[in-house]
Amino acid sequence: TMHILRMFLCLSMALGFLACGKPAVECRQVYGLDGKIQIGLPSGWNEMPELHASADIEVGSEAADAYFLVVSEPKGKLPKETLEDYSIYTRQGLEKSLDFPQDLGPRRLKINGIPALQYEIRAYGKSGNKLVYLHTVMETPEYFHQIVGWTTPEGFKQNGAVLKSLTESFRENAVPATPK
Repeated sequence: TMHILRMFLCLSMALGFLACGKPAVECRQVYGLDGKIQIGLPSGWNEMPELHASADIEVGSEAADAYFLVVSEPKGKLPKETLEDYSIYTRQGLEKSLDFPQDLGPRRLKINGIPALQYEIRAYGKSGNKLVYLHTVMETPEYFHQIVGWTTPEGFKQNGAVLKSLTESFRENAVPATPK
């Protein structure tokens, strides 16, 4: 069945992923927004549909204690904003749920040709545990995408590269053009 084939592919690629740590070796693609967006899911990571109510993609690794989500918002439903405005707005929303947040950034990136701003946010969760977030926003013609990965500071030393690879694997798929 497809499940066995997928498992075999994941197992066969796991060593390659660990060796290179790059998004080039991915087990499978996870899609959101009815196929309009996707990320490459590394071995050991799974979809977690209960992670966040408004997320379009939700994945994580309980073994690594690391989690990742994508929230996409149509630009037509938002006030006219720049990428910088959207970054501020979404980081403020995240930081309301944290204590003593510290923002490191921005890093200006292009991820698969899409302009992006990325911050590292170090904070305490409401339960007192330390957390590190990798917060990235991207702007495409129709959407703003908020991409957030998080783990513990100890976990970030090992999973930071995986969170960055997940972010860099983000793609927005072109919707087939309708003939005129």
